[in-house]
Amino acid sequence: MSADPRPSRLDDPIQAERDIIARLDDEGIDLDYEALSIVSNIYRAASAIRRHMEQEVLAPEKLSWTAFVTLWVLWIWGEMEARHLAGEANVTKGTLTGVLDTLERRDLVQRRRHEEDRRLVSVAITPEGEELIARIYPAFNAQESQIAALMTGRQRRSATEGLRRVVRGLNGPDPS
Repeated sequence: MSADPRPSRLDDPIQAERDIIARLDDEGIDLDYEALSIVSNIYRAASAIRRHMEQEVLAPEKLSWTAFVTLWVLWIWGEMEARHLAGEANVTKGTLTGVLDTLERRDLVQRRRHEEDRRLVSVAITPEGEELIARIYPAFNAQESQIAALMTGRQRRSATEGLRRVVRGLNGPDPS
């Protein structure tokens, strides 16, 4: 069975929104379509960006998105307990374990048991991991620049402010 050569209707966000509204209007359910559009477009944009970055920057380095995020978090904030790293990378501890196994085999991270509490594991980036992330991050950022260039300066500032509000609103008050 061959893949459908036509582009997906989901590739056109405006048409997708029209299709969704038409379908849901038929159900007679009272919905907030503006909220639906905002959230679904955030999701579609995040998915498209992730897929783009994986193809353009990470695949040649044989890194998954989660492996990249894990290395990046350790590169920026340094060694941390695995449970905190899982939170920062936005993955479960189980998912992180598999990612760390792969990164450790490649000598990109190192796990250590805490001396006082052997149940706790901290994770640190190795010099090889630092070299890799420092080498590929400029290419990653170049792709970020190309993506950001799809919007005007005003749109970028507005999107940044709006998305920060969403993150803060969902994550609760700033602990500082």
